[in-house]
Amino acid sequence: TSVTGVQTCALPISALLLGVTALGVVPAAPTASAADSLGAGGEYFPVAPARIYDSANAAPGGRVDASGSVDVPVVGLAGIPASDVLAVAVNVTIADAPGRGFASVSPSDYRPGSTAATSLINYQYSGHTVPNFGIIGVGTEGAITVDLDSRVAGTARVIVDVFGFVATSSFVGTTDIGVDDGARMVTVTPQRVVDTCNAGGPTNGATMTAGQSIEVPIRGVGPVPNSANVSAVVVNMTGINNRSGNTKTYLAATPERVPNGSETSNGNYPAGVTKANLAIVPVNDDGSIFVYNNRGRIHVALDVVAYLEAGGDDASRTGRIVPLEAPFRSFDTRQTEFGASRLGFSSWEDWSFEAFANSVRLEDVAVGAQSGLFGNLTAVGLERLYPTEPVKSFITVNPAIGGPFPTEPGNSNLNFDESGSVANASVVTYGAKDGDANMVSAYNSNGRTHYILDVYAVILD
Repeated sequence: TSVTGVQTCALPISALLLGVTALGVVPAAPTASAADSLGAGGEYFPVAPARIYDSANAAPGGRVDASGSVDVPVVGLAGIPASDVLAVAVNVTIADAPGRGFASVSPSDYRPGSTAATSLINYQYSGHTVPNFGIIGVGTEGAITVDLDSRVAGTARVIVDVFGFVATSSFVGTTDIGVDDGARMVTVTPQRVVDTCNAGGPTNGATMTAGQSIEVPIRGVGPVPNSANVSAVVVNMTGINNRSGNTKTYLAATPERVPNGSETSNGNYPAGVTKANLAIVPVNDDGSIFVYNNRGRIHVALDVVAYLEAGGDDASRTGRIVPLEAPFRSFDTRQTEFGASRLGFSSWEDWSFEAFANSVRLEDVAVGAQSGLFGNLTAVGLERLYPTEPVKSFITVNPAIGGPFPTEPGNSNLNFDESGSVANASVVTYGAKDGDANMVSAYNSNGRTHYILDVYAVILD
């Protein structure tokens, strides 16, 4: 069966809607990274994907202590300018973990103090390899810190790949990057544009095969306008690798068709796993992107969560990305102040970000209205409804709507099961409800689960 929003082609269909369980209120945030709001400030500039750090080449024994940290310089490397950089877009991978734990990623000059810890990556067992995407501020040192917190002693391999950067208002371009190459992020109500589980799609319901690329039109599709100014799309790409006899593979989302044997990837998918990865993908001249599968057979679902638009007015704030000085834990449903209650089967609940949005400041001046945020969503502690029936689920965080909740959303942010904590980067768009312009609604498909949202940047309206 194919379930709207559940990219599994196999999970049970939710039988009823239980409705809103709570209204959560997100507290005030720390300040944003200091920067003016005009010129190129807050615009995103892509670079050719490149590996800027691999502990296999840089650390003693090629490993990082599982309770240690590593500073990774980013400015001035792999196409990133040596100055005028607010944040970098990176894929961080923890490879061959020693056991259960998590990794936080933050500006290198950030000192947590009493602030709640945040996480970008959760790993579950010995040998586990997990990547995740982030937009991370670089602070005053032009570097990021990857901090491991493992429950098991040992070491892990740490890898950092860079995809782009967010500029300050002082950026005027480099030899290779023009100041007009920047783009603003336009948040949207997420919409599914491809699901190979369904007949009529690019594979007519069949799985992608080894070495296959499919073309995905973007401009003029779903929430994306048919405009030459649309330079990239932000997608949540879910690999559904749960067919019998499947093998480990990876998927690559690129502007041009990927040749067989390419080493570029946006997500790794072990056999038997359904997993989501966020990606910012440049759009080609035809207004499309390509998705490539390396090995075996796999289904793919793509949800558009935002797009990048070039040619913005220097005087306009809309779409500018403003990184926080440090990652901020907006809520954690395990904690008493956020209800200490799991979100139930086929249930929605609302969260108000009004206090948070009003508190974000640049040099003690409020940044003003925001369309949404860039963060990291984590599901943790999934419980079964019935002791003898294993459970898998998905979570969606969408803009709140004023009317009745739909029985199921048409998209998802995160797929997970009972094996442990799972995280994925997320663009979250605000909606208006009951006079609050900064509301979001979270949905859990199956079982009962806690979930966490860490915020890395806000997107101006």
